Amino acid sequence: MTLRRSVFLLSLAALAWPAAGADLLGVYRDALASDPAYRAARAQYAAGRERLPQARAGYLPLVTGSAGAYRNNLDRSDSPDVNYSNQTYSLTLTQPLFRWQNWVAISQAEQVLLQVEAAFATAGQDLILRVAQAYFDVLLARDNEALSEAQKKAIAEQLAQARRNFEVGTATIVDTLEAQARFDQASAKEIADKNDLEVKTRALQQLIGKPAGALAPLKEPLPLAQPEPANIEAWVGAASDGSLSVAAARAAFEIARQEVERVRAGHYPTVDLAATYTHNRNPNLTSGIGTLAQSTTTAGVVLSVPLYAGGLTQSRVREALALRDRAQEDLENVQRSVAQSVRQQYLNVTSGIAQVRALEQALASTQSQLESTILGRDVGVRTSVDVLNAQQQVFQTRRDLQAARYAYLLNTLRLKAAAGALKEPDLEQVSRALARG
Repeated sequence: MTLRRSVFLLSLAALAWPAAGADLLGVYRDALASDPAYRAARAQYAAGRERLPQARAGYLPLVTGSAGAYRNNLDRSDSPDVNYSNQTYSLTLTQPLFRWQNWVAISQAEQVLLQVEAAFATAGQDLILRVAQAYFDVLLARDNEALSEAQKKAIAEQLAQARRNFEVGTATIVDTLEAQARFDQASAKEIADKNDLEVKTRALQQLIGKPAGALAPLKEPLPLAQPEPANIEAWVGAASDGSLSVAAARAAFEIARQEVERVRAGHYPTVDLAATYTHNRNPNLTSGIGTLAQSTTTAGVVLSVPLYAGGLTQSRVREALALRDRAQEDLENVQRSVAQSVRQQYLNVTSGIAQVRALEQALASTQSQLESTILGRDVGVRTSVDVLNAQQQVFQTRRDLQAARYAYLLNTLRLKAAAGALKEPDLEQVSRALARG
């Protein structure tokens, strides 16, 4: 294998597939329409929004109507029995004037609405991360497959050369056996990488509900950017206000705090405005002539005062106080966890940039080492085994570099998700790192 061909093959192996294809943003929009988990979250959000009108109904008028028709048999000892029918219908209106527990329930429902909004927004962020993860998993699997194929070809040429050298007596059988072993290992690796690519492709297809087609690969070189702002504590501060997890936990604490007030309202009186209209039709049993029709209308204010419930209300208050304390501790735990997650993701991004740059330099160094090893073999100071080892280092460095690049892009998204700021434009910005034909 010539020096020029070797270097060219190694430098382009990971990108040996079409540059044109579906970009990350397009795949995400397909997932928006077809991902079952996201659609389930949307349905849950729609259901959760109904909690507020349900709570408000507790302070709106309640109107009920009833009607009845009866057949009566009157058995009398001093006169003939009488069989008759009567009809009645009524309409009742109840308007709560003071029900403090219902008023508190409205405030709780507003907090529930904040929770379901945070949960739905979290599902949206999770979808972005899952799409990016699945997309880059496919890209990395394709890179690995291309590298395995290129490595197998390179080793095959080394194996052929080792056999020729052995036949002419310029090399020992050791070089041939070593090259054969490396070739067999490369063949096994190629099979595993092909299988991994198929699995990752199917996972992406499951996410968007259809074949993804040819995906756009990363640009060469990949642009690297530090987090903005470039201050870890600024990200932590932003997360304390913008984190969706913190928002949901804070709403849960408010619900628990208001629940104490709501159950305490079991001691309070209630005042309702009540009005009833009733109409009855009965036969005139006294004279036996005609039918009597009677209508009754009543209206007034009803005051109900709870006096004793066997200690039930006091027990519920104690329970609500304990649950409020638990919700407060849960909130504190979520705030600390989010701060730690933000710090971790920030460091992952900054260290990822350093790792990518280091691996880029390492790739250049290993390629130079391979070139010098090939020259050394040609002049007799290096063996074919040395060339195989140098090739292995180049291929492994390329694999590590590609994996580090995808990890860097994913970590930039995870950092924004941890801070509660991940949105579609952020995915669009990452998508610009993809090559388009």
